[in-house]
Amino acid sequence: MGEPSPQINPAPAASASSANVFVGREPEMVQLKTALESTLAGQGRLVMLAGEPGIGKTRTAQELASYAVERGARVLWGWCYEEEGAPPYWPWVQAIRQYAQETNAQQLRAEMGPGAADIAEIVPDLRTKLTDLQTPPALEPEQARFRLFDSIAGFLQKASQTQPLVVILDDLHWADRSSMLLLEFLVRVIGASHIMLVGAYRDVEVSRRHPLSQTIGTLVKEPHFQRVQLSGLTQQEVSDYVENITGTTLSQQAAEIVYRRTEGNPLFLGEVARLLGSADPVEEATWANTIPEGIRDAIGRRLNRLSDQCNRVLTTASIIGREFDFAVLKALLDDIDEGGILESVDEAVRAQLIEGASGGTDRYQFSHALIQQT
Repeated sequence: MGEPSPQINPAPAASASSANVFVGREPEMVQLKTALESTLAGQGRLVMLAGEPGIGKTRTAQELASYAVERGARVLWGWCYEEEGAPPYWPWVQAIRQYAQETNAQQLRAEMGPGAADIAEIVPDLRTKLTDLQTPPALEPEQARFRLFDSIAGFLQKASQTQPLVVILDDLHWADRSSMLLLEFLVRVIGASHIMLVGAYRDVEVSRRHPLSQTIGTLVKEPHFQRVQLSGLTQQEVSDYVENITGTTLSQQAAEIVYRRTEGNPLFLGEVARLLGSADPVEEATWANTIPEGIRDAIGRRLNRLSDQCNRVLTTASIIGREFDFAVLKALLDDIDEGGILESVDEAVRAQLIEGASGGTDRYQFSHALIQQT
């Protein structure tokens, strides 16, 4: 995605077929708008948007961004990068760079103050606008980091006095540790400010050892922290979503099938809607039993992060059905000892690909029907 201009287009574009589609999420939007109103009143907030891949975290953040601009706030975006090679503080670099590009040099110099030189160490673009910046003095790493954090905090607080700020950091599950430390620092100083920080992340990719998990464990103690969990859309919302994309109204039977297949995941819905738009309506049985390539790819990326043994265990479990007993699974995997199977099951549970099922402690089910079928 390209970086947005919050004054003109407050959010990055979604996929072509669903860029303007937003249904449901009323309770979540109430929480987000309430947090924004608190920010506008001078009580800074941090909101973490959590959910599985494709559940609509970015799209929900876009909706918040549009509302924030309407309410007079300035929106900055930053994204984390999945592959190696991104510099430290990358999402913050993007957000600050965006602000600098949209702000004249005189205002930027006044808002950054003496900390501009420190901020330029991670956002070198600043030197093209603030040409008289000096090189900061050499310090020990811990001292230099504190000075950087303090400079960024002072800048954001000063800037928010001119116009309230909403800083949205997407894909935080890929964030580096330095970015997380800066987030922890800022949360402690925004309480009496016009700054709202929003982080979006895939909770299925955040294990207990993940840097973000450690950060959330720290942030949850802060009084102005809140977490908004996104789940699947309802059956009626699924029907509305598909109608918005295809322009056609689903029959009740078709709506039930789509809901059952996608479990309200907007990414999956978009793929199914494209399939519906290209398929012969009378061949409902065909698309009802087809997994679109986009969905296969999305699920495949999650499976690729698992160990080979875990993938093999899941493949065997999928043969049993969406629900399976551990005893049956063990019988089919006689070349893997019980400890190894348990380890793989635990790995899949941590990845939220399977979960405990009703009917006993040794009974499991795939968290989504499409995962079992993939």
